[in-house]
Amino acid sequence: MASTFKNAGLDVGVLDTSAGDIYTASGSGVTAVIHAVYISNLSSTNAAKVNIKVTVDGGSTFRHVGRSLNVSANNTLIMDKPINLENGDKLRIYADPNPDSSSVDVEAYVSILEIS
Repeated sequence: MASTFKNAGLDVGVLDTSAGDIYTASGSGVTAVIHAVYISNLSSTNAAKVNIKVTVDGGSTFRHVGRSLNVSANNTLIMDKPINLENGDKLRIYADPNPDSSSVDVEAYVSILEIS
């Protein structure tokens, strides 16, 4: 069994679509452990609310790991509990739209241990 450390990054959008898929455990027999998720709010004025979801059946049924998590302006939210992904499972991150219709300015980074 080979283990590989990987990183993934994403400019977080506001749509709950595949555009928010930051990582997929893909390949023959690949599983993964997400070690940490870092979500940074780059806005100096607006707080952001972010959602973190994972699939539980290889890619189609999502469940929330975090819902409408508050990230203060100029701050970073860190989730440092492991998230296990089976082959085909996805990690998705997206933000709630700002109430004042301004653009969301959020980045995400994940630290991954991929096992094949």
